[in-house]
Amino acid sequence: MRKIRSVRVKEEPNCYGTSDNPIRILHADALQGLKTVATASVQACVTSPPFYLLRRYGTTTKWPDGWTGELGHETHPNEFVRHLLYVFDEVSRTLRDDGCLWVNLADTFNNKQGKKGTTNAPNGSSGRFAAGGKGYANALRKQPEFFKHYVTGIAHKSEMGVPQRFQLAMTDPDFRRFVGAPPGPQWICRRTIIWAKSLVKIESQKAEGNAMPEPTRDRPSRNYEFIFLFSKRPNYYFDRSAIDVPSRASTRAGDRANSGSVWQTSGNVHSDGDSELDPVWRVNPEASPYRHIAMWPKALVRQMLLPTTREGDTVLDPFAGSGTTGEVAADMGRKAILIESSPTCQIALTDRVAQTVGKLFY
Repeated sequence: MRKIRSVRVKEEPNCYGTSDNPIRILHADALQGLKTVATASVQACVTSPPFYLLRRYGTTTKWPDGWTGELGHETHPNEFVRHLLYVFDEVSRTLRDDGCLWVNLADTFNNKQGKKGTTNAPNGSSGRFAAGGKGYANALRKQPEFFKHYVTGIAHKSEMGVPQRFQLAMTDPDFRRFVGAPPGPQWICRRTIIWAKSLVKIESQKAEGNAMPEPTRDRPSRNYEFIFLFSKRPNYYFDRSAIDVPSRASTRAGDRANSGSVWQTSGNVHSDGDSELDPVWRVNPEASPYRHIAMWPKALVRQMLLPTTREGDTVLDPFAGSGTTGEVAADMGRKAILIESSPTCQIALTDRVAQTVGKLFY
């Protein structure tokens, strides 16, 4: 871990970022941190909650339904979804009426063997070494307390449909009641984005991109994640022209077309300074220099902020991790409120903000 430099970051509950320091950090769990954010003060929330049963971050929250534990380690995915609703109900309060919410989520397999014995993989979790996931395999081995978690009532080896449950609970009051949540905001799901980390050309059987390989032999690897775009109202701020791409169908120079909802990863990534954008969004996953912390790509965050925020707007991330959202927001002239409860993530977050603020404003 690199040495952490001192930095003036905002941690006071009622102190927002300023022109010389646009990033406000709250060292708290998502629920408690959100309560200190002013109503209707945020233009966009961009976040990636912990995925169900995939990692432990060493945090505990007391939830309104009486359960105390770490988000993502509930006994059933419906309970996990219910806890996400508590968080995003509070996010709804902080958002302006014309604001948007972006949520990155992926699914989880139910497995009687747990992650220590990956289904049909050679040598259990050691198979991840052969598949190129050495760092992740090491991280799993240090978390034996949840290796054997199995959800009764869901078939062994089945995907649990967590993203679909979440989307339904956010938009359908009947499904919200089904997962045991009290009445709350009804979100509008405007689009489900497929973040394709790699693609396979069927004819040549050649792959593009760099999704994490999986050793499991009886199903295709997961090479994508979902990103949901929600709004509070039917009419909201969205500048599509900010992400439109050159049109191939038009004979007139300069015509642009809707960029679509499949964002492809590839080894060929356009930098922020490219004058022309490819018709397919290509966003590479980025390796994390911080132990046990998954980072989402800066280009992916930028792609979400471009159409849904303007310069000077405030961006919120209640699961800030290492602070990618804050770095990108500040680089684009936005303010950011970052909430994080994990001690490990807080170290990375402080380091990241120190570098970001130093680079931009000192």
